[in-house]
Amino acid sequence: MMKILNHIARLIVGLTFVFSGYVKLIDPIGTSIKLQEYFSEEVLNFPFLVPYALIIGVILIMAELLTGIAILIGYKPKWSSIFAGILMAVFLFLTWYSAFFDKVTDCGCFGDAVKLSPWQTFYKNIFLGVFVLILIRSWQHIHPFGSKALRTWLMFGVLTGGLYLSYYVLRHLPIHDFRPYAIGKSIPEGMKE
Repeated sequence: MMKILNHIARLIVGLTFVFSGYVKLIDPIGTSIKLQEYFSEEVLNFPFLVPYALIIGVILIMAELLTGIAILIGYKPKWSSIFAGILMAVFLFLTWYSAFFDKVTDCGCFGDAVKLSPWQTFYKNIFLGVFVLILIRSWQHIHPFGSKALRTWLMFGVLTGGLYLSYYVLRHLPIHDFRPYAIGKSIPEGMKE
């Protein structure tokens, strides 16, 4: 039974982290703006971090993306499960804080691709957190994909590809633009949503 739960948890957590990381990776400026909002005096009161929001955002995005890939391919299963737990604890606190105190109305956890209210995001994180706890408890049931060398090269490839993609979209427009004012979209229509 625990092996089946582990496989389900692995897919749900891994795919969610990969999707969330990817939709933020294609627009790191959006993540930076959202972090600036969290760091502001009105929210967490860490204004000294505002100038570093873009760097912190890219690091956070890459951590989320790499954790999702690591869980899916079974790269260092114990540590990737624990790191997923740490990320979930941070995300859970931030979403609870923004929902309870009505500070940040859109957490940006799925970039501009999926909009959730603060309470929807908090409940989504509780749901996901249960699966992360299952992974932490049953990490030994995570069977790695391929050889150790293959997993290491996959992680390296995702890291370098992700950093390059982040650089590319910072120099150009997002490759998939979910923003309401993207090229080809009606700005007045987008403002109604």
